[in-house]
Amino acid sequence: MTIEITDTLKAQITLSAITAAGVGATDDAVTSQIARIIEMLQDGSPQQRAFDAAAKRAENFVKADGFKGTIVYVDLEGKGVDGKQATNRPIVFLKTQPSKYYEDGIEHIRLQRTDDRQFGERAKQLAKQAQSLLGHVVSVSKIIETGGGNNQRVLSGLQDLGPDPEFSNGLTLEQGAAMIDWTRSSNPRRSELVPRLVRLAQLQPAG
Repeated sequence: MTIEITDTLKAQITLSAITAAGVGATDDAVTSQIARIIEMLQDGSPQQRAFDAAAKRAENFVKADGFKGTIVYVDLEGKGVDGKQATNRPIVFLKTQPSKYYEDGIEHIRLQRTDDRQFGERAKQLAKQAQSLLGHVVSVSKIIETGGGNNQRVLSGLQDLGPDPEFSNGLTLEQGAAMIDWTRSSNPRRSELVPRLVRLAQLQPAG
């Protein structure tokens, strides 16, 4: 990507350089900052490579309609489908309505990986927000991750719509976990998910 240095861009770069150089900076210090910013704008710079990587990754995501539900449980999927490969995706369980794919009316949605350089911090923030909204009705924004040959919906945002009257006294993780049938082997096959959940093993009694 080649960027044309127009007069307008020159002015913006100069103002940014003055700010970066700090109050009372010399002309040489400002000039050094200008050179630094221009270098960042060049093809192949670490900054431009980061933008290119973000654009390429965005091609693997498709926006999708959201849905509403009550958050009842939040965990971390620490291991992948094979039980070995790390996943590190927070996963949120919501009480919605029985459907073809979620016959018991409890559905789950994953977040981005917490160790992802681009989206990890956002995933951690959303997981923390979700846990703070246990027992609340929320509007869920989602995207569809299309990479790797498998489509997977990914939580991209939460809007708090207030406490669910059913949980007027609040809801704990333990109570939320107890609401979920972890033995289900069809729609959804939740029993396959259990071994990958980090927190659930700590909440459930031994034996």
